[in-house]
Amino acid sequence: MADEKFDMEVTEERAAYMKKLLVRLYAHQIGAEVKSIKVRPVSKENK
Repeated sequence: MADEKFDMEVTEERAAYMKKLLVRLYAHQIGAEVKSIKVRPVSKENK
C-alpha cells in the first residue's frame, strides 16, 4: 500500500465535477431534484 501513488491535483474539470456532485448530494439529502446546474463567476459588485 505504501507504494501506491494517487493523482490528487485539483484541475478545473475536477473542481467543477466536485461542485456538481456536492449540489446533487445536498439535494438528495433534502429530498429535492436537480434539473440543471449553471456555474458562473461571482460579480465583483456582490462580494
